[in-house]
Parts: sequence; C-alpha cells; structure tokens
Amino acid sequence: MFFTMRNEDISHRALNQKRNIKLQTRFLIGLATILLFFSAIASTVIYFYEINALEEEAFQKAELVMTAMEANRSYVRDILRPKMYSILDDDEFYIEAMSSSYISRSIMERFSKKIPDFTYRRVAINARNPHYEALDREREMISYFSENPAIDEWHGIVDHNKNKYFMRFKPVYFEESCSNCHGVPQNAPTQIIERYGDKRGFDHSPGEVFGLISVGLPVDLNLTQIKEIALIAFFGVIPSLLILYGIISIFFNRFIVQNIQTVLNIFRDNLKDEQDLKLLDKSQTMDEIGELTGVAIKMSDKLRENRNQLEVYASEMMLSKELLQSVFDGITDPVVLIGSGSKIQSVNRAFLQRYNLVMDQVLNRKLSDLLTAKNCLLLLCDDIITDLPIEPINREVQTQDGDVFLIYFHPIHDDFGNSKSMVCYVKDITEQKKLEVNIQQTEKIVSMGQLAAGVAHEINNPLGVILCHLDLIKDDTTITKETQEDLQIIEKHADNCKNIVADLLDFARQQKSYKEDFSVNALIEDVVAMSKNQLQTQNIELHLDLSTNLPLICINVDKIKQVVLNMIINSIHAIEKEGNIYIVTSQDPYTDNILIRFEDDGPGIPEDIKKKIFDPFFTTKPSGQGTGLGLSVSYGIIKDHDGEIRVESSTSNRTRFTISLPVHTSKHS
Repeated sequence: MFFTMRNEDISHRALNQKRNIKLQTRFLIGLATILLFFSAIASTVIYFYEINALEEEAFQKAELVMTAMEANRSYVRDILRPKMYSILDDDEFYIEAMSSSYISRSIMERFSKKIPDFTYRRVAINARNPHYEALDREREMISYFSENPAIDEWHGIVDHNKNKYFMRFKPVYFEESCSNCHGVPQNAPTQIIERYGDKRGFDHSPGEVFGLISVGLPVDLNLTQIKEIALIAFFGVIPSLLILYGIISIFFNRFIVQNIQTVLNIFRDNLKDEQDLKLLDKSQTMDEIGELTGVAIKMSDKLRENRNQLEVYASEMMLSKELLQSVFDGITDPVVLIGSGSKIQSVNRAFLQRYNLVMDQVLNRKLSDLLTAKNCLLLLCDDIITDLPIEPINREVQTQDGDVFLIYFHPIHDDFGNSKSMVCYVKDITEQKKLEVNIQQTEKIVSMGQLAAGVAHEINNPLGVILCHLDLIKDDTTITKETQEDLQIIEKHADNCKNIVADLLDFARQQKSYKEDFSVNALIEDVVAMSKNQLQTQNIELHLDLSTNLPLICINVDKIKQVVLNMIINSIHAIEKEGNIYIVTSQDPYTDNILIRFEDDGPGIPEDIKKKIFDPFFTTKPSGQGTGLGLSVSYGIIKDHDGEIRVESSTSNRTRFTISLPVHTSKHS
C-alpha cells in the first residue's frame, strides 16, 4: 500500500513537471517572439526616422542651391539684362551677360567643380542647347507639373546613374520677359539665331511649363550608414533581451506557474462528484491553463446554478417582503419597527403620510434625526425606545391639541431571549376617550334625571299646598301690612322653588319632542334678536358668520332655540362686560353634519372645571344666580337630536362650544 501511494505521488509530480515544462516553453516561445517583434519594430522605426532626417537635410541643401540660382536669375532678369539693353542697340544680345539660363548653368558648372556631389540641371523639351534636352525622367516630371498646375515641386530618393540620389524638381514657367528670346524666331536677337539657329527653343507662350530645374544629392553612403544603425539597434539589444528573457522566465515560473499549480491542487482536492472526477481525468492531458479553464467553466456552471437558485430565493423573499409590507401598510395607524441603536428598520404607509416622509428618508435613521418630540409621539416615550423592553408594555400620551394616543411596544426576541428590535404601534384613541366621556356624561345625566324626577314630584306637591294656602291667607283682610309683606316674600321664594322644580322636570323628561325641518341660520337669527338688548346693555358685540346654502334639518325648533340661548347667556355671563361673541355655522365636509360654533373672549374655563360643566346642578355662579342645569339641559336636548356638543377652552385661549347636528330630511316626533 505504501509503495502504491509512493508511486502515485511520483507519477503526479512527474505529470506536474511535464505540464510545467510545456506551459513554460509555450510562454517563453511566445515571449521570445514578442521581444523579437518589438525589436524589429524599434529598428524599423529608427530606420525610417533616419531616412526622414536624411531627406530633410538633403531638402534643405537643395533648397539652398535652388534659392541661390533663383536669386542669380532674378538679378540677371531684373537688373543686368535691362541695364545691358539700355547700353546696347536693340538688335544686340550677349548671351554671357544677358541669358539667365546660360549664366545659372555656368555658375553651377563652377559650383560642381568645388562640390562634385551635387547635380544641377536646367532642362527643357526642344531645348535650344541640345546638351540641356530633358531626359526621360525629366520629361515625365514636366508632364506631371503641366497636368497638376497646383503642384510647384517634387522631391524624393530615386535611382540615378546606378546610385541613390535625393532629387528635387521644380517647374520653369514661360514668362512675358522671356518672349524676346523664346517667342518667335523673327523677334529673337541675331546673335542667338547665328549661334543656335531658329528651330529649337522657340514658340512658347506665357504660363506654359517649358522647362525643369533639378538638384540632386547622392545619398548612397548615408543610406548605408542608416541601415547599419538599424541593424546595430536590432542586434545590439539582443543581449539585453536575453537577460530580460531569462529574468521574466524565472519570475514566470516562480510567481505564475507555481501559484497556478497551487490553485489547481486546491481545486483537485475539492473535486467530489462524478462529473468533477471526469473533469480531473480529462485534465491529465491538459496543461495548467487548460485545466484551470476547465475548472473555471465548472465553477461558472456551479455559480450559474447557485445564482439561479438565489434569484428564485430572492424572488420568493421579495414576494414575502411585499406581502408583509402590504399587510404592514394595511394598518391605518402608524407602525414602526425599531432596531438596535434606536434606528428605524421599517415603517408603514400611515407613518409616512402622518409625518410627510418617504421610505428612503427614514430607513436606518433615528427618530430624533427626523422629527422632534413636539411632532413625534414616539419621542415622548424615548426612555422605552432607548432601552428596548423585555416584556410588552403600552403608554398613553396626549398632545397639546388634546388628542390622546395609546402606544403599544412589542419587543422581538432573539434565540437567547434578548430584545433585538421592537414594534411600536400608535393607536389614536381620541374619539374613544370622547365616547367614554360622553357615555359617562350620559349615564350621569340619566341617573341625575331619575333622581331629579323623584325629587321634583316629592317637592311639587308640598309647594302646591303652600301656594294654595298663601292665596287663601292673602284674601284675609284682617292681616297686618307686615304680615302681608312676609307672605309676599314666602310667595316669591315658593315661586323660585316652583321654577326649579319645573327645570328639574324638564331635565328629567325623556319623551321624544316634536321635530320639523327648519333652517339653523334662521333659528340663530331669531335668538340673537331676542338677546340684542342684553348684549347692548353689557357692551358686548356679537359677530355672525353663517354659512350659506346649508340644508334644512329636522329639529325641535323651541328646544334648539333654548340651547342657542343658553350658549349666548353663558358667554354673556363669562364676559360680564365689554367683549365679543362669535357664532359660526358650517357643514362638516366629512360627515355632512351641521356645525354651530360659539366662541367668546372671556377668561376661559380651567381644566379641572371643564370636566364638570355638563354635570347637573354644577355652576360657578354665586348662590341664587343659577341652578346649574342650563348646560345639562342643553346636553340632553342635543343628545335627543342624535347630535354632539363639545367644549374647547383654557385660561389662555378663547372658549369654544361646538354643536354637531345630523342632517335629517324626514319629520318625526
């Protein structure tokens, strides 16, 4: 068994070594090819750079020669020839002093003796002097310039007399000043005809390309030197390339091949299933790159499968999240999920709408970073949010506007029972509280009504007997004046008791009253007209803001007038002297109920008293000035109409009573 494992290890190392050699050899061959290729590119660049430098230098030298010759010709044409014509007779012409072509050639012949490498030719087709007749290449250039008038020169390296020359060609145009010698033979000077005859060099017209100037410089030696420089550049870097080649091969083997082998060994040790084993068998014939590619393909397939599976899971999770969020958003009260560090993990739509926020603004933020304790109810329970509770708790809070909320805190525990987050549920219980108060008030009114009915009946009979006997005694003419006055006092107080008993009976009656369709605005105006004198007496100004187009409502007119009158009288008593009373009517856009609002700028109602104002027999007036039944009776009347009456007041704000009456269009009793 030991020898078998030993042989497998040896075979595995041998296979790895073979693979290393194969991979490294391929890399080194490719590297050598690349280095040689770039060396050739560098040598070629050097070669063409030197060629361009040579041409530029030759061009400058040719430019110097051509400029000098052009200056000579210009001097002859513009200075010397006109001067000779002014001295000589019209038919006299001296070629040696007056022909620009002859003079320029003569100068260049002397120049060539000093610098024999230069060639200068001024030639023409059908030249006057046959020695300067254009050769084949020169004829081609004359035709080239004639066909391309926009081009005024050509230069480049050409073969000339079995050598390489840099040649520069420029066209010679026939000018008007040349017509005397090169126009028609009849006008030519006699000396020219005698010397050259009348067949060659004539019949040219202005603007015609009739000749060519060429300057040539031999560049054979220069080209040989450039080739040598390029070869030296190519072969001179070979030793450096060999050193670089060796360094790269060592680093490649050390940092690439060995690391790839290490990675492959990791993959081989982790290939488990049957498909992976087949891939391992197939990789025996591959080099490391091939095997690594196969493993990468296998990993890619695995990753694709895992990604598809993850996408399925993500889709399911997203669906679950959306379902949970939809349930979350379906709750009409604000709900917040608070995590560690008092940061928000999620909220529902009701929370966002209440505080005019969007989801991106609140996630992973603290409530204190978004809102203030004045605006956010949860911040009123900051002690609970900061220290996540272990058990569910709730807390009732009240805003400055009087709204009441009940906040539930439900902790979410981890596997160890620790609170990792908490659900905060804010429930508006303002209406519930109002309903509880109304129920308590109603129960109190009913109880007091029953008591009042019993007391009223028990008192009413003795009062009737007292008043009856008072009438009998008053008719007795024998009683004294003092006794008569005492009887009047007794009758007065008995009448007061009778009125109180009547109020008690009114308060205690539970029977339905007759109702009819009537205008609330008209009713209020009638009551205001009745109260006008008392308002003027106490210097109180009453302001009416009655909404138009209010529907008629089914009410007991006298009862509602009694309620309105009670409201006005209460405001008058609260103001006492000099003030304002405001009566406003409107229709609630949400419930369509008719709203009647009474406001006054009196001193307001303290909080401890506000809770008792609808209680029977409760009054803040001095003894003998009120029974404490006005608001209680009004409360009962409004309840009899299925309405609601509520008060808003404090010692720093106006007192406001709001009566809400439902709209009924059918009469009933």
